[in-house]
Parts: sequence; structure tokens; C-alpha cells
Amino acid sequence: MKIVTSLAAAAALALAMPALAQTTAPKMSQADCTAAWTKLDASKAGSVSESQAQGVVTDFKAADTNNDGKLTQTEFTTACDKGLVTASSATGTGGRGMTGSEKTPPKK
Repeated sequence: MKIVTSLAAAAALALAMPALAQTTAPKMSQADCTAAWTKLDASKAGSVSESQAQGVVTDFKAADTNNDGKLTQTEFTTACDKGLVTASSATGTGGRGMTGSEKTPPKK
């Protein structure tokens, strides 16, 4: 009976692993993280809201360590270190992007 229970637990864990892997992105380099922050905080306000970070920060609540509803550069950098920032969105190579300068085809 213990073997069956252990196998069931192992199977459940194996099934859960892909879902867990999707919650964090590959860790960004410090340079990429700094570049992502610079793009995200283009107005140099010193913090960004949850809506500004949408599509870039995968778990805003986990990144917002003081629960004030915004991220400072320190919180953002910590989120990068934890894999909570998506490199593709932060660098503009996919996802929502952060510059707002997505190329639009010329009007005819």
C-alpha cells in the first residue's frame, strides 16, 4: 500500500512540475534587469504600478514585498533575481513589450 501511495504522490508531483515551471521565468542577468527597469520606468517616477508591470512581472504580489501596490527598482531587481520578470516582455522581443513603440504597418 505504501508503494502505491508513493507512486501516486510522485505522479501528482510530476504532473504539477510543468505548472510550477511556468510561474517563474529564467533568471535575467543584472544588465538585462537594469535595462528592463529603465524601459518600464521610462518616466523616471521611481516606481511602477501593477498595470504598468503587467506582462513583465509574472507575480506582482510576490514582487511587491511591502504591499504598497507599486514596485520600486529594488523590488523589481529582487523580482528579477527570483525569476519573476519575463525576459521576452522586458526586452521587447515578445509579449506585451514595454516601450509602447510596437511597429505598426504603414497606412495605405
